[in-house]
Amino acid sequence: MKEGKTRKIDELVAQVLRQMGLEQKFKEHEICEVWPEVVGQMIASRTKNISVADGKLFVTFTSAVVRNEILMVKEGLLRALNERMGSEVVKEIVVR
Repeated sequence: MKEGKTRKIDELVAQVLRQMGLEQKFKEHEICEVWPEVVGQMIASRTKNISVADGKLFVTFTSAVVRNEILMVKEGLLRALNERMGSEVVKEIVVR
């Protein structure tokens, strides 16, 4: 790093992840972390399993009612998750 050129740590981490080809995987993991913030505590508490692979978000719920609600608002939820991440991390939501 050259003198006089200071950068924030989050910028450096993002650069290293990008150089190592891990940026997308990191963001996919982060989707699981922000899930409760985006959907709210009630839905998050009824989420049994959540994972992301190749741009697909796989979600399993403990409640059939919540599952049906998510199916109805899937597109809006997809937009909200990607907006929260600042890029298109999730291309599809698969509800099980």
